[in-house]
Amino acid sequence: MLRKFLPVPTLAVIATLVALALLRPSQSSGAPPSTYEMKSAQISVVGGNTGVVEVLCSNGKKALGGGFFIEGSILAAGPDVAVYESSPRVTSGKDGWRLAAANRGTDTRMFNVYVICGSV
Repeated sequence: MLRKFLPVPTLAVIATLVALALLRPSQSSGAPPSTYEMKSAQISVVGGNTGVVEVLCSNGKKALGGGFFIEGSILAAGPDVAVYESSPRVTSGKDGWRLAAANRGTDTRMFNVYVICGSV
């Protein structure tokens, strides 16, 4: 007897829908599960200087992702700013996000770093 199976693209769609349903928060508000947190820190870097800022996860949580924002709509690769590191490597704690950047301009720049942490 010959059995007919679903095509691979259809199986992939079904698997994706099942995974999304399992990952969907149980709260009706659409908010992420309470095991996740987003933390941020900020550093002011005077023109011609370099700054390093780290934001740490709470105890027992791991960094799932992170990033940075430079106030004033400055490009990260522009002539005034150079970002040397945006990574989950931290030196002041167990887990978090680190930003190292240089302000090559003359104006003081505000650098914001973010980390998303969760229990894994």
